[in-house]
Amino acid sequence: MRRDEGWHAAPPSDFKELVTSLESIKGRTISDLAAAAGVALPLSPLHGKGFQGELVERFLGASAPGLPIPDFPNLGCELKTLPLDASMRPLESTFICAAPLDADAPANFDESILWHKIARVLFVFVVAPRDYPYEKRFVAGYRFWRPDGSQIKAIRSDYEELMEKVKSGRIDEVTARDGTVIQMRPKAADGTALTRVSGADGTLIMTRPRGFYMRRSFTMSLMRSFGILKD
Repeated sequence: MRRDEGWHAAPPSDFKELVTSLESIKGRTISDLAAAAGVALPLSPLHGKGFQGELVERFLGASAPGLPIPDFPNLGCELKTLPLDASMRPLESTFICAAPLDADAPANFDESILWHKIARVLFVFVVAPRDYPYEKRFVAGYRFWRPDGSQIKAIRSDYEELMEKVKSGRIDEVTARDGTVIQMRPKAADGTALTRVSGADGTLIMTRPRGFYMRRSFTMSLMRSFGILKD
C-alpha cells in the first residue's frame, strides 16, 4: 500500500490526541478501516503482508514509519501492530528495526537505533489468525509500554553481544538462538538480497541484511503483564 494513496490522519500533537484516535479504531475490522481510508484490500492476507500495520499507521497519523526514529517523533513513541491468534497470543516475533552491519555502528546501546525504537512503544493488537479474512480481523485494543530496569538490562546485553559479533566480522555466526529478548534475523524481501560487510579477516563478504526482532516469548510475557493473557 503506497502512502500517497487514500486518506491519512495528521500526526497527533500529544498523547491525548493519539488515544482519541486509538479509541476510534478499537473494535473495527481491517476491511472496515480500509474502506474508511479509501484503500483497496489486497487479494488476500497472504498477498498483503504489512497491510494491516500500514492501515493502523494511517489512522493514528504515524509520520516516520521505516525511519531510524520513533514513528511518532514528537512523542518519542514507536508503533508496533501486534497480530494475535484467537486466544490473544502473539502469532510471531515482532520486527523492531534494521540492524546496522557496518563497523561504525554504535557499540553503545544508548546511542543505538534499537534503543530509540523501544524506549517507548505503543502496541496495537489486531486479532488476525492466518486463516481469518480481513472481514474477521479486528483491532482488539492497545497498550503503551516502557521497558523497566531489568528489561533494559536484558535488551542492552542482547544488543552488545550481537553487535560484538558484527563488529568483529563474525556476522555469519549470529543465529536466531542468540539473545534472550532481542534476536537478529535476516530481513529482506527474499534470500537474494545481499549486502557487503567485513568478514573475520577484514575482507568484504556478502551477507543478507538483518533486523532486530523482539522474541515472541517476550511479547507473550508483556501480554500477561498487561492483563490480556491470564495463563
